[in-house]
Amino acid sequence: MEIVRLPVGEQASVDVDCIRIEQTAEAIFKLTASALCVGTDDGESVTIVDAPAYENAEEAEAAGLVWAARVGVERLFVSTGTLAQPLELIEIDKPL
Repeated sequence: MEIVRLPVGEQASVDVDCIRIEQTAEAIFKLTASALCVGTDDGESVTIVDAPAYENAEEAEAAGLVWAARVGVERLFVSTGTLAQPLELIEIDKPL
């Protein structure tokens, strides 16, 4: 799997397979992710929306990489947001 780590605070495009690691005010890190399923032509996708909290960005990224490998991602973008450089909110972040 090819891994593309974006600069801190930079959001991956919504049309690529990605994991997002976001630092919260409580100094924990949350993981969200989105990827197209391998071998599907119907645009089916898989996501992580409510992952457990992680103590640091490295643990969250490691969990995201395992998930991405399991669902067959070939090229994964990694976006990391901190309190100083947060990521832009996207549709997956908004409440239902």
